[in-house]
Amino acid sequence: MELKDKKPYLFIGFAMIIASINPFSLYLANILEIIRVSFDMMLVWGAGLIGIWLADYMFLKGIAKSLLSFNFTTRGLVLAWGIAGSLTCYWYFPGPFDMSVISSSIRFLQILSFIIAGIIGGIGWYGMTNVWKSISMFTIFSMMASMAEIYLEMGTYYETNLYPAYSTTQFVDTAYFLFAMAFAPSTFYMVKWLKDLNLF
Repeated sequence: MELKDKKPYLFIGFAMIIASINPFSLYLANILEIIRVSFDMMLVWGAGLIGIWLADYMFLKGIAKSLLSFNFTTRGLVLAWGIAGSLTCYWYFPGPFDMSVISSSIRFLQILSFIIAGIIGGIGWYGMTNVWKSISMFTIFSMMASMAEIYLEMGTYYETNLYPAYSTTQFVDTAYFLFAMAFAPSTFYMVKWLKDLNLF
């Protein structure tokens, strides 16, 4: 359930960003893959909350009307799925991901990209109907569960590690974590999606 007053989103968003990119968090993320994935998600979600607040602020103040009009017309899908989704997914291709672990400058670019992607995604979310919000959440968690299953098979049966910057053991542990985290939400949002469509 979304809050009518979006100011808490701004403060919570900043808190999530600080929690995910402070020096201690960055240190842990560099040595533990499961922490890295968790903080990356927290960073994008935190920036997304700021994006929702920003979209609401622009709407109330009458700023960037053409952008908001485009966003509402496209149901937020271009900004959230097209731009933000593509930008986030790029950094989880094996090459860019490993480079972000090895190089601090690449890691900085990745963090900046995640913040930008989160804000754009949050603005996109603001323009979505309830149905598309449910579909988006279902898609995110379903993809997470699917990738976790693929990673598990690769790591356990074929002993293949897509992200050699971390050990194969960490790769498998992270896959278990993603699968466990995605199972319940994907089921919930599948039901909610159908309910939003008034199918039952």
